[in-house]
Amino acid sequence: MKYIQVDDLLTPSYLQRLYKLTSGMNGFPWFFLSEDISYTPNTIEFGDLSMGDGDIPEDQKTLGFTHVLLDQEGIESPFLPTFQPLLDSVSDSLPYPVEFFRVRLALQLANGKDSYNGPHTDHESDHYAALFYLHDSSGDTVFFHEYDNPMYGDVKQRWQKARLQSYNECFRVRPEANKLFAFDGHQFHSSSNPTTNAFRVILNLNFYCEHDLFDFTKS
Repeated sequence: MKYIQVDDLLTPSYLQRLYKLTSGMNGFPWFFLSEDISYTPNTIEFGDLSMGDGDIPEDQKTLGFTHVLLDQEGIESPFLPTFQPLLDSVSDSLPYPVEFFRVRLALQLANGKDSYNGPHTDHESDHYAALFYLHDSSGDTVFFHEYDNPMYGDVKQRWQKARLQSYNECFRVRPEANKLFAFDGHQFHSSSNPTTNAFRVILNLNFYCEHDLFDFTKS
């Protein structure tokens, strides 16, 4: 599995400010997702199939909270300027220029379930994804050997295959404060709910890059 990991991305004072903002100390607006936090509900509908939460197995669903900072559909949170230095730091830490098209905060609660949630990719296009961990937490991010191959078919066919195929775990990342983890957006991955602390807050970033992000031989 190819990835880029950056530790200590932000200054301690800025990281602490973001953590205090998002951890319930300052009335930050979180939005409740009652079905599943891994997917954007009803993003694309195909009758009884959906790129949202309509076809997720019950045992892989988990409720939670989200706050979209930026989305290519035109969403731009009033809190985006607060996080802009973080986005700049992410860009500066990567080997090539990137273009963010979706930036989303997610908050998961301890729910007594010690297993991973629904394996998924964040978007069907060729893209890269990254996770930034705002604090130390239980609830690993789980990566699988399986990839969403755009050559398989159209989005509906790929979604159906994703729901029916078996998944084989290959890698885990433990949430550690101030860690950035970037990977191929076609790689299936999954969140896990915290088990030893009350909540887990991460920042999920999706972006495009005109170069192979994992080619470190910059010319």
